[in-house]
Order: sequence, then C-alpha cells, then structure tokens
Amino acid sequence: MLTQEVTHYIRDFVAPRAAPVLSLYLDVNPANPDNQGKAYLLRAREAIAATQAPPEVGKKVLEALEQSPPQARSRVVFAAQGWMEAYDLQVELPLVQGAEARWGEPYLTPILYMLDEYERVGVVYIDSEKWRMFEVFLGEVEELPGAFRAVGPQEWKQLTQDSPGRRYAQGGVHRAAADTDRFQRRLEAWTHRFYKRLTTLLEQTVNERSIQRLVLMGPKAEVEVFKELLPRRLRERVVATLPSLPTPSAQAGEVLKRVQEVLEPLERERENKLLDELVERGVGGLDQTLELLQQGALYLLVAPWNPQGRVYRAPDGWVSSNPAAAQAHGADQPEEVELKRVLPELVAAYGTRLEFVRGPAEARLHKELGGLAGLPRW
Repeated sequence: MLTQEVTHYIRDFVAPRAAPVLSLYLDVNPANPDNQGKAYLLRAREAIAATQAPPEVGKKVLEALEQSPPQARSRVVFAAQGWMEAYDLQVELPLVQGAEARWGEPYLTPILYMLDEYERVGVVYIDSEKWRMFEVFLGEVEELPGAFRAVGPQEWKQLTQDSPGRRYAQGGVHRAAADTDRFQRRLEAWTHRFYKRLTTLLEQTVNERSIQRLVLMGPKAEVEVFKELLPRRLRERVVATLPSLPTPSAQAGEVLKRVQEVLEPLERERENKLLDELVERGVGGLDQTLELLQQGALYLLVAPWNPQGRVYRAPDGWVSSNPAAAQAHGADQPEEVELKRVLPELVAAYGTRLEFVRGPAEARLHKELGGLAGLPRW
C-alpha cells in the first residue's frame, strides 16, 4: 500500500530532487488487452526514447520492468544516475496512450492527481468476538491490528455477552432502529463506557492515518448503536454501513471487494452533486476560471480526470490560455505549458482545493462548464 510515509517521501524528497530526473508513468494492467505480451515494455521504450534521458538511465528502468513484471494496474518510476524509485499501484492513472515519460524536473502531476482523487477509507468490522479495522486506499487494503489492541480478551468476552443485538433480540433490529434516541439509556453502564472507549481508539487511528471516510460493517443493531455514540466529527465521515460478511474471520481481500462495490457508486454520485452545485453557483470556462483562481477568489477548483490543452505562463507565474494576456505580465515571451502540469502548482500557490471528476461528471464538466470550473470563496 502507498502508506502515508511513502506519500510524504514522494512529496518531500522526490519532488524537490535536483533535475534532471526521468519520470515514467505506465499502464501495466494485465486485464487491458493492449498489454498482452508485455506490450507495455514497447510503450515504455518509445516514451523514454522520446525524451533526452541518457541511455543508461532508460536502460536501467527497462531492465527493472523486464526482471520484475508489475502485478498492478500502473507503475510509476523516478530515475537518475545511480538512483531509482518504483511504485506499483492498483489504480488507473490519467495517461495518454498508456505511457508518459519526462526528463527534467520530477514530473509529479499524475501521482498528485491520484492522491487527490482517492481518499483513505477506514473500515470498522464489528464482530461478536473482536472488532477489526482496515484501511482502504488506492485499490489496496491493509488490516490495522493496533487499532483496538488496547482492548483485552476479557473485555471482548464481556461485550459479546452483553451485545445490543442480544438485548434487542425480542423486539428485533427494527425496534432497535426506532429507539435510537433511547440507546444510551438502555445500554448498561459498562457497555456504554466500553463503546465510548472504542470511539476514542477509533478517533486516534483516524487522526494518525489521515482517514477521511469511514465504513461500518457488522450486525445492524451493533452498527447503529456504535454510530450513534460516535462524536459528530466522526459520524459525519461515515459514508456507508454494511452487513457482516459470511465469516467473522474474513480475509482483508474480502473486505476490500465488498467496500469497493459501495464506494465507487457513492463517489460518482457525489461528483454529480458537485456538478449540480457548480452549475447553480459556480464559475466555468478556462479563461474566467484561471483568472479568478489567480485572484485568490476560488476555494475549490474542479478539473477533468485527464485535462487536455496547453496554456501560457508568464515570467511572473501568471497563467492564461491567451499568449497576449500572459505576455502582459512580463516583457519576456511566455512559456507554453500543459494545463494539467500547472494546475497543481496554481492551487498550491493560491490556497485552493483541487478536485478531479471522471465518468458522467467529467462529461458534464466539458459540456456545461467549458472543461474547468470553480466555486467562489464568497
């Protein structure tokens, strides 16, 4: 998994690394028919050859691809003389024809896109014998055995004997759902304190690992009780509640599969609601959006998953789709650059949040808002 430590390493050490660096992004998904027979090797070779990277650097990258075939959807490589970093990812990247290579400053735009598109999701698996927690990120899952480690075996045993499901057995889970406002009064004092303790342990893990969303999985009565006892700052992060898997000792891969079935539709629904808001009160169009962004007037910038086109950057950093407008900010000739390369730099400079949309929302962004849009600060 691309852990927080690896993410920080990329931002803090790879990004500022002195040029020149070879940056390679490659679609290696074995399910893609275009990758049959390791066709990605040919695309990688052609992409690297189109740069000015020294032959020995390119050779080292290609040899690594041949010697250790990726078991992933994408591979990201940064390489220079005597140095190479490679990352295999279980997600797709916004690539043109399956490969992009650059020689010069470290090219981080695709991986920054990815880090923005995907949020860390915590899954609390509520089981009768012991609670478990997982982190889902970038198509991978990791069990976090330390999340509830402070709870001893005897405490789990006592919780099992006094579970909300047992207590509401006569009335059924529907009665439990109807009596939500009475949950705290009907829970025994020990159980109530214990659930509160679990919420504290959960919040510690959420903060330590920068988890943005939560999924609660388990018996309906227990899940509803626990959700009601969460502090609002955590309860607002719960995006789904799911029933238990067939076996309490489910493998991490089973949890990942079940959660992904729910998260993808939720994300697309959220993006379409965002497009509704942009149409109602946002600004759209490349020129207007870029201008307001650089005036500090936008708190959110929304871009397509794979933005196309080029813009002009003046010596003072001002960016415009019009070369004359860019030149007005400096006597020198403006530099022509790819739009998708400058967007992360611009939002960082102006304290604006950047979000990417794809699928139906991306199509709407192009059709209804000119391919780039934002929400004003005021």
